[in-house]
Amino acid sequence: GGGVGGRGVVASASYEARARGLHAGMPLHEARDLCPEAAYLPGRHEEYNRFGERVYDALAEVSPALEQTSLDEICLSLKGCKRLYGVWSARPLARLPFRRAAAGVYYRAEGRAAPPRRRVLLPQECRWVGAVALWVKRLVRARTGLTVSVGVGTNKLVAKVASDFTRPDGLTVVGEGREAQFMAMRSLADIPGIGRVTREKFERWNVRTVQQARRLPVGLLEDAFGAHRGRALHELLRGVGSVEPQSPDRPGSLSRETTFWRASADREFVEGMLFYLTERLGRALRREGLEGRTVQVKVRYGDGLTVQRSRSLAEPTDGDEAVFAVARRLLEAQWRRSRRVRLVGVGLTDLRRARAFQQRLFDDRANRGRRIDRCLDRLRERFGFDVVQRGPAIRLAQEPTESRNLPNVSAMLRR
Repeated sequence: GGGVGGRGVVASASYEARARGLHAGMPLHEARDLCPEAAYLPGRHEEYNRFGERVYDALAEVSPALEQTSLDEICLSLKGCKRLYGVWSARPLARLPFRRAAAGVYYRAEGRAAPPRRRVLLPQECRWVGAVALWVKRLVRARTGLTVSVGVGTNKLVAKVASDFTRPDGLTVVGEGREAQFMAMRSLADIPGIGRVTREKFERWNVRTVQQARRLPVGLLEDAFGAHRGRALHELLRGVGSVEPQSPDRPGSLSRETTFWRASADREFVEGMLFYLTERLGRALRREGLEGRTVQVKVRYGDGLTVQRSRSLAEPTDGDEAVFAVARRLLEAQWRRSRRVRLVGVGLTDLRRARAFQQRLFDDRANRGRRIDRCLDRLRERFGFDVVQRGPAIRLAQEPTESRNLPNVSAMLRR
């Protein structure tokens, strides 16, 4: 959790801790009161990112169409891969026993053997994709030592819900045409896109299950939630979603932001964090083979006021120095001495696929910056992002100015 030594909240909890009532978002002081014998650990985001990248690289060997929706969730499409993996139906992986949750819905939990009476084999039409899913689990385990849960469906929505069905270390296969039946087995809280506010509105209508919500006419949903949102809810409840991952040729934007543990008025410290975030953004751009043209900087002050500014470059880039030069000027334009900064972020929009780089004949600065960025990417990929610090990011290792200038109250009391 964040702020293990003081205030903060639970970022994640093990299944043993969840059984004691702990959950993400719970204040740490409440968690300690509820379960004092638990081990409370600080977050290690660099390690999480490093392992997330290794999982992504392993899955990239399975399918060329991947979409990383979050640090620990990746969607991959097997469309067009039937000729590659269709022959897997006869392999031993496809003949491992499963349990049947309903007609066309099969699941398997590693380490928890199914009773002989409940063991079934996947039907022929599901065997090849089930074999690929089992191979994915074993591939990730061999490369990273991590266990993963896998959901198989005809679209991202069903696959996402299916991956949560048998956590941890499970596999769920939802056959084609069984999407609506599978979604009816889940609660409203399990459906992505149906949050607490939407559930509360359903409960005011005495609607508490997916089956009950399906009986609501689409016109009523459009009147209550708006035309677009109402139609989306109508489709979500029936397991209708996008089949393909988002096209990498038409990305929207990329950004990185962070919230300070304590609001800061130290301009050098905030600039150092902005440069660090710019480096993280640049690395993500180069990894995805993208470049952007419009730089955005977001600042949230201690009183909750949020300001965002943007400026377009002369040409798209993925270079750290070029993006930071603009981001720094945008930060200067919205810097307020009377307010402390709580959050800072940087992003790039107007993204497109990176073009072949033309080296400059007379301006070696751009060539040098590009070589440095690529060299640091290789070092950080091998040894972790913090293996090298450069530029203003070095200031992050120092204590902010206002903290250094504060008197040592405890020492004064001792005197």
